[in-house]
Amino acid sequence: MNRRINRVAITRFGIAAGAALVVVGAAAVGAAVGASDAQARTRGGNEDSNLVVTLVTPTTNQEVLPDLSDPGLNSVVTVRFSAPIRPGDFIANNNVFNRLTPAVEFLSSTFDRLPGTPLVQSNVFRFDPRTPTNGGVLPNGQYTLNIKKSVRSTKGRLLNQGLKDFTTTFSVGTDQYPPVLRTISPIQNQQSIGLNQKIIVTFNEPVNPASLITTITVTDVSTNPPTPILGVQGGTGITTDRGGFDVVFTPDPCFGYPPKSTIQFQMQGRPIADPTLPATNPCAAPPTSGSAVTDAFNNQFRRDAGLQWAKNAATNLWESPNGTYEDCTGLFKMQFVTRGIVSPPVGMVPGSSQFFAALCPSATVYSNGSCAFQGRCFFYTTGTSLGEIDITAIVTLFNSQGVADFTRAKVVTNSPVRMGRPGGMMVDPRWDANTTPRNHTFIYMVDQRSATVQILDSRNLKVLGRLAGFSNPRDIGMSSDFGANRLTLWVSDFAAKQVVAIDLTSIAVNLGGQPGSKSPCDAIKDNTKSRVTIAVGSGPSDIAGDSYLLNRALVVNSLDNSVTLLDAARNKKLKDYAVGGNPVSCDWTFYGFGSIDAAAVANQGGLSDPSGSVSLYARVPVLQNLLQAQGQTRDDIEATLTDGIKNPTFLWANQEWANPMTGNSIPQAYLVPNTGGKTIVDLRLSITGVFGLLIDLQANQTREVGFNPTGIMFDAYYPNQMLFACVAGEGQFSGMDAVRTIAPQSITVPGIRRIFTCYSH
Repeated sequence: MNRRINRVAITRFGIAAGAALVVVGAAAVGAAVGASDAQARTRGGNEDSNLVVTLVTPTTNQEVLPDLSDPGLNSVVTVRFSAPIRPGDFIANNNVFNRLTPAVEFLSSTFDRLPGTPLVQSNVFRFDPRTPTNGGVLPNGQYTLNIKKSVRSTKGRLLNQGLKDFTTTFSVGTDQYPPVLRTISPIQNQQSIGLNQKIIVTFNEPVNPASLITTITVTDVSTNPPTPILGVQGGTGITTDRGGFDVVFTPDPCFGYPPKSTIQFQMQGRPIADPTLPATNPCAAPPTSGSAVTDAFNNQFRRDAGLQWAKNAATNLWESPNGTYEDCTGLFKMQFVTRGIVSPPVGMVPGSSQFFAALCPSATVYSNGSCAFQGRCFFYTTGTSLGEIDITAIVTLFNSQGVADFTRAKVVTNSPVRMGRPGGMMVDPRWDANTTPRNHTFIYMVDQRSATVQILDSRNLKVLGRLAGFSNPRDIGMSSDFGANRLTLWVSDFAAKQVVAIDLTSIAVNLGGQPGSKSPCDAIKDNTKSRVTIAVGSGPSDIAGDSYLLNRALVVNSLDNSVTLLDAARNKKLKDYAVGGNPVSCDWTFYGFGSIDAAAVANQGGLSDPSGSVSLYARVPVLQNLLQAQGQTRDDIEATLTDGIKNPTFLWANQEWANPMTGNSIPQAYLVPNTGGKTIVDLRLSITGVFGLLIDLQANQTREVGFNPTGIMFDAYYPNQMLFACVAGEGQFSGMDAVRTIAPQSITVPGIRRIFTCYSH
């Protein structure tokens, strides 16, 4: 900047030029306001573009001469947009003060409105702040132009898509002016603030990000001593936005703020001596400057001289809607109270039969002694939520008296929890050894609303994080080896016609976070480079893995009446098979610990099977250890069952693999709810013959449970004695004896759609 120009000459030139410019500017403004949008669109900018600011002069933080005669300024403030703008959003002829609409503010450092003359030409807004009143020059000081997000292009597009205002600031003379706090959100003493809401502090000029590291703290002052609030990823959580005009604190999404607590935001400014205090008071003496929030020129933040502050004699604090400021210490404080929430359910011990490998290698899977297998809960989904149903009282009574009273089931307190739009769900077979009980783990659940897979804490259903990158996820399945050292999560992506295989071994089950980290979010970042995408049929929805042998996975393609078989170990497609009309669900069972793979498919119904059907896929390899199947080569759809089937929407299979050659105590069952009717069907895998195997499905029993059942499965605790169903048409969770044909007993669960356990596949 050339400071050697004679000041008197500048002033005289400024008066004359300023007066002339005011007259010309007013005439031009009248012409611009009266011009049509069609005329404006021809002058500059792309009328179809999103509306953003592409250039502003003076540039932010520029130091300028009093008459704005610096090179490139042309003695006016200029804002250029990406598209033609609506003059009426900027200029109001009925505002005789400065002809600006409420959406455009030109302010001094004390936030006083300043006079001047605006002009709109196509995509350019200009404002001349020189007037006869100020003699064509601006006094030394700091000036702010704020254009609100409500202004529009001629095509009606909002500035910054309606998300953010545009703000710029400049100084006449050397910038010796401290940053001024304009607004803060939440405001002082605001109530019922969300547990993950950001704190946004807006200044009149950009602040120096480096000055924020040690000068801002966020604490829960409801505790003694106050508890620090962790920022995103366990760090400070402090960032800047809008080029430094906004300072933002983002709480860690894994923790957020505690409910019903007073949260305090504290920002260090420059201490100021108070000469009215006694000389013995430390605040009476000139304080040391210390560390404070600064602007780009190292001017320290302090209480501004505007009218927003009022002295409270009782506390000796300056108060404003933004917060409080203490001159002596230079501390700005704002506090708010978080909303109370209904506590999430205290999760039952989900357990999983896959835990047995590490917990009780010598015991059978279903031992409820040394293995402490605790399948005592059912998860259930509604259209918007996930909840839990506790069957502990049923199990306890059965253990003591051998009687099953299914009305003792109860919805866990504070269930359900809102989760977007739930789809499929799986329980991670691994557990966090640092928790008590130690078999708490992650729950994975599709949220179709956000197109993500949520990762939940099994203890309380809290969302710890999300797996993203899907188009339209519908369901998830899981495959692992015997010891769960390899673990794959299958995600069916309906709109993308693909299945995404996610290596879960890259995600550590540590509900307290990785060693050295402050946030459990660090434990659930999957390595996206290790994902595998597999193209399948049209409309993939339900998907199931064979869980324990890392052998096969199956996905139904609802829109082309087929299923796709996947190689679980190699993450690749093997073959497509035609099935019945509109396949919607599938699941696996084993025979002879993997000697025969068998999966059933529920077909809701099409032209060839209007009431639906159940198809059976079987694979019998040439080389295996089952005498019955020696020399057999089977890999196809073996049978399709229509009898007793009424438009099913779900299928669940019991995977027999505990002591498979000694008694077959665990049934190889496929359970099908007739959603179009009132019954559930218990189908059993039938394998007969020695050298010529017959693999088929046989109906074991049909039970009436109520209108529109949508889920059915055995209890994981007693997998051949208790049978549970969800009846969506009546909003009920029903239990029944799996062996005796006694009428089911139900409890009311409003909105129930699907049920899951740790023994879902």
